[in-house]
Amino acid sequence: MTPEEREARHRNAAIEKQLRTDARDFENTIKILLLGAGESGKSTVVKQMKIIHGDGYSKDELESFRPVIYGNLAASMRVVVSNMESLGIPFNDPVNREYANTIMSLSTSIPNYSSVPSEVAEAFRRLWNDQGVKACFNRAYEYQLNDSAPYYFENMERLLKPDYVPDEQDVLRSRVQTTGIIETSFRVDKLVYRVVDVGGQRSERRKWIQCFDDVKAVLFVVALNGYDMTLFEDGKTNRLEESLNLFQAICNNKFFVKTSMILFLNKVDLFENKVLTSDRQLRNYFSSYQGPDRNPEEAKKFIQSQFLERNMSKNKIIYPHFTTATNTSNIRVVFQAVLDAIILKLSKEIYRHMRWEGLLQTEQQGPKASNSRCVLFFQGVYP
Repeated sequence: MTPEEREARHRNAAIEKQLRTDARDFENTIKILLLGAGESGKSTVVKQMKIIHGDGYSKDELESFRPVIYGNLAASMRVVVSNMESLGIPFNDPVNREYANTIMSLSTSIPNYSSVPSEVAEAFRRLWNDQGVKACFNRAYEYQLNDSAPYYFENMERLLKPDYVPDEQDVLRSRVQTTGIIETSFRVDKLVYRVVDVGGQRSERRKWIQCFDDVKAVLFVVALNGYDMTLFEDGKTNRLEESLNLFQAICNNKFFVKTSMILFLNKVDLFENKVLTSDRQLRNYFSSYQGPDRNPEEAKKFIQSQFLERNMSKNKIIYPHFTTATNTSNIRVVFQAVLDAIILKLSKEIYRHMRWEGLLQTEQQGPKASNSRCVLFFQGVYP
């Protein structure tokens, strides 16, 4: 072995030792903080991580969502029925008022059902077949109705069967308000990703700062279809405007100066349907939008630009993605791109650190090759 080869081997050993040391410093764990305003779809993203990178949902886990789904169905029907009077919409069949009373009384009892009693199932069917109820449902933009309501109403017959077992799509559509801090971990190659989900409602945001330590990436989720809606909390503030202000505060926060910032512009399916089929056009709520009406692509570009403009640092890169969190195929592709971006950024940080320490001063490999090895290490190629 020549002296040059021996020196190259020593340098290579030093590089790999440093890689392992840095990996231990990161504890082989990448913490992703999931943020966004209420109703943005953050919890649905977490459920997708379990399906895509975890073990999915067992039959017992699927069955455990049955009371939640019954509760979502009942809550959605109660919201529709309770708004009929204020909108001046009568029942098509006055007898259905009694069925409405049956559903209105379910607020506490329905979570205890293992299956829906026949009389309750009949009340749901009678109400959903009432043209007055459907007329009120079609004006849901005038009040606060859960995004999953159309899905559950359309699948009502299946949900009401005595032997009903939820499937993954039912679970993805289910809604339970996130309170506190929920962590989900999954492994990809040799890395463990900790996704930390915290409640998006205003009352929950004071807890966010507890999660700011050692965050490698912030994944901020926005509901695109909220451009014409107001917050549940106050019924006044525009949801998209709230998300813009919240994103600006997070993106420019001193805790996240060097943190990867990923933006999920979510609920594309609901957004496109609203823009294409309703009169509630983006320009009516954001006067700065000068694009054409009924054009989802131009509207999406505008909203994305509004978020990117809230970034006050020229050196900070935002990684935007248009998503439909209930679509597993879409989230699988997008999240792989997210993980690749995180790994690349971390490998560059280690590369800069190693150059500073003088470990990459070698003509044989050069910085480009060494940086590539950093990436390969994080992807699990190097032991």
